[in-house]
Amino acid sequence: MINNNYSMLKKALIIALPIITTHFSVNTAAATNKVNVDVNLDTKHRIGNVQSFNRKKFISLHSSPIENDWNDDNKGNNELDDLIGKFIQGYDVYFGRDTGYMKNQLFAQSQDNNRLGFVDETVITSKGIGAVNTFENSSQLRFDNARRFINRSRDMVVGGQVHPYYPDGTNIGNTGWAFSQTDTAAEPLGTATGHYIGKFLQNYFAQSNTAIGQPKPAYLEVVNEPLYDLNVAPTGGREKAPISDIFKYHTSVAKEIRKTNSAKLNKGVKIAGYTVAFPNYDWDNFQRWENNDKLFIDTAGKDMDVFSIHLYDFPTHPRGEEYRRGSNVEATLDMLEQYSTIKFGRVKPLLISEYGASVHALRNKPWTHVRDAEKLRGYNALLTQFLERPNVIAKAIPFIPVKAEWGRHSDTGYPYENRLMRQNYEKLGQTGTQWVYTDLVKFYQLWSNVRGIHVDSWASDLDIMVDAYVQNNKAHIIMTSLEFEDTDVSLKALGIAGNSVKSVQIKTLSYDNNNHALLETKNLASVPGTVFLPKESTKIMTITYHDKINIDKVNQEDKYYATTYKHPIKADTSIFFNIKDVDVGAQGEAVLRLGIGRAHGKSLVPVVKVNGVEVSVPTDFRGYDQKQGKTRNGRASFFGVIEIPVPHDLLQGNNWINVTFDDAGGFATSAALQVINSDESITRRL
Repeated sequence: MINNNYSMLKKALIIALPIITTHFSVNTAAATNKVNVDVNLDTKHRIGNVQSFNRKKFISLHSSPIENDWNDDNKGNNELDDLIGKFIQGYDVYFGRDTGYMKNQLFAQSQDNNRLGFVDETVITSKGIGAVNTFENSSQLRFDNARRFINRSRDMVVGGQVHPYYPDGTNIGNTGWAFSQTDTAAEPLGTATGHYIGKFLQNYFAQSNTAIGQPKPAYLEVVNEPLYDLNVAPTGGREKAPISDIFKYHTSVAKEIRKTNSAKLNKGVKIAGYTVAFPNYDWDNFQRWENNDKLFIDTAGKDMDVFSIHLYDFPTHPRGEEYRRGSNVEATLDMLEQYSTIKFGRVKPLLISEYGASVHALRNKPWTHVRDAEKLRGYNALLTQFLERPNVIAKAIPFIPVKAEWGRHSDTGYPYENRLMRQNYEKLGQTGTQWVYTDLVKFYQLWSNVRGIHVDSWASDLDIMVDAYVQNNKAHIIMTSLEFEDTDVSLKALGIAGNSVKSVQIKTLSYDNNNHALLETKNLASVPGTVFLPKESTKIMTITYHDKINIDKVNQEDKYYATTYKHPIKADTSIFFNIKDVDVGAQGEAVLRLGIGRAHGKSLVPVVKVNGVEVSVPTDFRGYDQKQGKTRNGRASFFGVIEIPVPHDLLQGNNWINVTFDDAGGFATSAALQVINSDESITRRL
């Protein structure tokens, strides 16, 4: 989505700014400075072929309906009767990801005596039939609930784990056997694992939407976060597995799965990898990208339907405040998308199967409001950014399990840190074992009403991210602040002439001086002209009009990537990017997205020419400068996207971008043109 760049584009078009060649400086909005936010409710904003809010894609949790966690357990009762119903229906949530069921069923399998290291097909077929029948007929509460919410679990992700799936000799539970470690042309490494996963998908699920049984997953991640456990720091005395072998394993598994789960045979499953935990492409001067992620795409990318990735803020890491949100996540995803385009001629969909914040300073400690608050900041900011890629992102799942008793620390007894539920006694001053919501439920409470057709929105500051949707006579306006200071917003809802306001509801998720999350709801009679947006907060305003909102205009947004990427930066030496096959309408707006990875202190403001014409380069971008956080140092170096406004009339079908820095070091990692072609010209406030 291009919304937050409009202000900078407007300045470039209207104000005769000098060309900036100075080094980067940070601009932070203070509460005394107003940020203009305009929403054109009569103008649809279509991104690629997507034009509406997809709750199934964006509002889910890391859970399945057959988990026992939804029900009372031997530790205590749920405070809410029918927890699953009141949560899933009450906040309109979908199920997201499960990495346990497939492993649990693996432990029940037998080895094929005629093909050692492989599951016995007769046994897995029989057990699969039993699982389907149990799902359909069992009176257990978890199966009742799963059947009740069957339509909320048709877009699930199922994931493999490192052990015992990866063929390194690890026994499968107490069965006394392990997956075959053979690696030959006839049986490439991972064939036995892929055989099991394929048979599991074929036998344990309904093979069509009308068949009996649990809905078949939409996505299969070959293995969850494999490199750390297998290559960086293997446990249990294991030797390091070569990264190249791990990636070849993905190909072998994918090919085996497709033998029984291709779209031609039945309901196909999209295969995803490599579920990277730490996509720090810029580390070691981008050797991390070359050695890991590029190698994966070159090795196994052709066999993946989807690229899966995890994105987390690290607000309390020992190294410093390392935030993904802001320009860094833009650079990460742009680089991945661009290389996919170069390699395959298209952007393969992105599966963000976990995202949020990891609070290292509070790991393996009792539950606190503070830890939940840090996570909520990550969920809301990252989701707002993901909504700008609805045509590319297949699914984005906040990492929020239900009770996560599987993650209770074995030494300290402390519960897992990411949980929708806690027990009363975990909060200071409370007693009892009843399960109640943690503060993470506020994420779902905040977003519970958002749905509808995507419409045009704009902000005059990149750090105030805005999005908007129209649902009949309702307008949902989302504002998320990346600022570390409070901001005043001057809001205008446009395109509704003659349609009067009936009511206004404003939900605000903010954080108090004790770093506790506060969710406040206010009801007003009219739209306020000035809206107070607390630092790092998200505000969702729902405006109800008397009549249905008429959407009769369209903005069509598309993104076009250059034919080359990752150019080394040399002082006073031009870098050329070619961006071809651009559809240029009669009017509209455009932004050049330039990915940059450099040491702190290097220039982030190059001289840029588009088709021979120099354009003005901004000195601000999304989020913090990556060098300094709120209280501590930030990332070790800068890796982010600079969003450069480009006059629409400079665009051609075939475009040449010339980028020149005045100092050497680092890389220009990606280049893309975001282009909006508009039915009518839109005027932006300065």
